[in-house]
Amino acid sequence: MNYSVFLHSHSLFWLVAVILFVLITTFYRSGKAKPAKIMHMVLRLFYILLLITGVSMVIMNFYWATAVKGALAIWLIYTMELIATRMGKGTLTGAAKTNFWIQFALALLAVLVFGFVLT
Repeated sequence: MNYSVFLHSHSLFWLVAVILFVLITTFYRSGKAKPAKIMHMVLRLFYILLLITGVSMVIMNFYWATAVKGALAIWLIYTMELIATRMGKGTLTGAAKTNFWIQFALALLAVLVFGFVLT
């Protein structure tokens, strides 16, 4: 298989996942739970696609930076899922809200740095 096919599809999946996440949080904030839940299910599909293409790329071209980026990407997926789920349930409030959004920002920044600058 060609490595660039996985690389470009992986980058596209990340872009779509982040856009979906922003739309989900926007819909939840505006009180539109039904479209947010539908998009949340689509976002979970993109998580699976991200994991498949990411693991494929790590297998094809393994070195320490890809392993670190993979761990950071799992952290980012975790924070995105946690924020979206808690917003849907209405339990993302107070200090937890600030904590999770800071984690999201740090994880996104770290993944971008490892993905585009260091590798």
